[in-house]
Amino acid sequence: MTPDQPTPSSPEPARSLDALMHERDQAQASAKRWRRLYEVEAQQRQKESDEAEQTIQVLRAEVQRLCQFSGGAPMLMPSPGKSKGGSSGHSQSQVADLMAERDQLLQALEQEKQSHEKTKQNLISALGDALGAQRRKSLALPSSRAGARAGAIILKDRDGRRSKPD
Repeated sequence: MTPDQPTPSSPEPARSLDALMHERDQAQASAKRWRRLYEVEAQQRQKESDEAEQTIQVLRAEVQRLCQFSGGAPMLMPSPGKSKGGSSGHSQSQVADLMAERDQLLQALEQEKQSHEKTKQNLISALGDALGAQRRKSLALPSSRAGARAGAIILKDRDGRRSKPD
């Protein structure tokens, strides 16, 4: 062997191998640390997502409860995941349209209730007037006790309504 050639058992390749193994160990430790950080962040995101979903469910239940409490028809709430592709402006306009329609329907219902009450009062008055006229003409009231009681109740109700100020 010539003195210029390195011998196979020279210390330089061993140091090089040790350095490479050390770098590999550092890279594996770094990868493990990054993996752990990623998993922790993923768990935090999942927890935040779950909390947000719970908050949404609570708010939906509160909206439904408030709609029922106010006497209004319950609002149709979009189900989760269905409106993710649409724009929020479009969703807001749909909500505004639905609320306007709901208000119109509530107003129509209120008018119908008032009309029903007025018709009921008119019918009771007309029946009471008919029974009163029949009594004044000295015609016989219905022969049964139940008929007599019903006539008395109707007349009392009619007279009570007349004495009430509107």
